[in-house]
Formats: sequence, C-alpha cells, structure tokens
Amino acid sequence: MQFDEVLPQHFTTLSRTPWPHVQIDHALLQLPGESKDHNKFRTTALKAAGWQHHNLVPLGKYPDEAAAAYNRLRAALGQCHTQQELLQALQG
Repeated sequence: MQFDEVLPQHFTTLSRTPWPHVQIDHALLQLPGESKDHNKFRTTALKAAGWQHHNLVPLGKYPDEAAAAYNRLRAALGQCHTQQELLQALQG
C-alpha cells in the first residue's frame, strides 16, 4: 500500500480530501488478523509505532509525535499483510 508522507500540519488543518493518516487508519481496519476489535488494534499499532499518549489524547495536541508514529505505520504497512506481521515489524 502506498501512502503519502504524514506531516504534522495534517493534524491541525482541515481538508476536503482525506489526509494520509486517515487513509492509514482505514488500511489498519482492513488488515486481517486475530483482533476483531479494530479500534483496539489501531490503538495498539499506534503505541507500537511510537505514540506514547493515551488513546483519548487528540493527535493534534502532539502533531510532531503523531506524524512520526504514522510514518512508521506507513512504512510498515508496505511490507505487512496481517495485524501480527505489522506489530512484529513495528517492534523489530
């Protein structure tokens, strides 16, 4: 899967077209795997990618950290086809 680079301003700017992090979220929801609770998997994947804040903290509060985490997800999604592969790639 190919996604554009996620930039910090994507979390603080409105747009009619979906930003790359929104497309990455959709891709996470479509990954096959053991977790059927896709929102929980998204939270787990973001933590594995480096997001160190609670899942209720808005991404726009720390846009640089959010962009870094989503760019790690973006790179890993290009190589992974399941939830487990993605988590292993992010931890390695």
